[in-house]
Amino acid sequence: MSRTQFQIKGLRQCNDALGQLPRHIGRATLTRFGKRRLQPMADTAKANAPVDEGDLESSIIVGTKQGTPGQRRKRSADKATVEVYMGPTADGYPQALPQEFGSPNNPPRGYMRKAWDQHSGGLLGGLARDLWGALAAASKRYAKRLARKG
Repeated sequence: MSRTQFQIKGLRQCNDALGQLPRHIGRATLTRFGKRRLQPMADTAKANAPVDEGDLESSIIVGTKQGTPGQRRKRSADKATVEVYMGPTADGYPQALPQEFGSPNNPPRGYMRKAWDQHSGGLLGGLARDLWGALAAASKRYAKRLARKG
C-alpha cells in the first residue's frame, strides 16, 4: 500500500484567527467549510455508487455524524473540535460496506475509494488559503454584528 503525504502551511495563522472569534462562530465556520470541501467528493461517490444494489446513491451525505454505528468513535473532549464526515448513512443501507469492500460471494466495487482517489488532492490542496478566506468572512460578519449591537 502506498502512503501519501501532504504538507499544509498556514494553519497556525488560521488557528490564531479562530482564537479571536467566539467558539460558536468558529465551530460553525469550520463545519460549513468542511462540508463545502467534502461535497465534490460526495457527488463523485454518488455518481460511482452501484445502482443495482438498493439506493446507495441517496445514502451518501456530508454531515457532522458518521454513517454506520460501527464507525462511531468517542467524541473528542475538546469542545472546540469539529468533525465532518462524508459517506453512506446507517438507515437502510447495510449494503454499503459489502459493496465497497466485497463479501465472500461478491467482488468489491469501490465507489467511495474512487471518489477519495479523485478528490483527495483537491480536498487538501489550498486548504489553509481557503480556510483563511472563510475565517475572514466570518470575522467580517461578527464585526458587523458587534457594530449593530454597540
